[in-house]
Amino acid sequence: MSEAKSEVKLETKSEVKSVEIQKNANTKKNKPIKKFFKSFVDVKKWSSYDEVSANAKTTWGLFRRLTSRGTKEIRQETYEEAIVRMGLTSEQIVTREKNFLYSAMVYGVFAIGFFLYFIYLLIHIKLVSAGLTLILVALMSLTTYREHFWYMQMHKKKLGCNFSEWLDFVLRRKA
Repeated sequence: MSEAKSEVKLETKSEVKSVEIQKNANTKKNKPIKKFFKSFVDVKKWSSYDEVSANAKTTWGLFRRLTSRGTKEIRQETYEEAIVRMGLTSEQIVTREKNFLYSAMVYGVFAIGFFLYFIYLLIHIKLVSAGLTLILVALMSLTTYREHFWYMQMHKKKLGCNFSEWLDFVLRRKA
């Protein structure tokens, strides 16, 4: 009885092996055909799915950081404490102050240039281009403000200034 069972098991094992061999032979035959058709039907590659998903994750992360409430402690220090913490010399401070001023001037020139181009586009009724140029004007203006604000804080040797102090510095040249 046991011999009959072992023979049946051997037969079924050999049958399973023969079926597996036939499947492998069929898949080997179909691989070039499958590759050929996959190159035409590879929607994932066509749509740049990997890049799109990576950009979506980055955008979502930026959105979460922008909308979340900051729980970090804001550092409260004086100008002198910041200089000591950063280990800056007086020459480095003067160089940084000049760099902030020059950067603000360059960004300001670009902002004015983009604004003039914006007006040109409005005159020629190219509204989509004008809208995009207006975004560039806003970005350049904000960058100009940021760089000049840092220059003003270094020039006044005071940290934690606000917008009204910056306006006073720009309009009335209060030092």
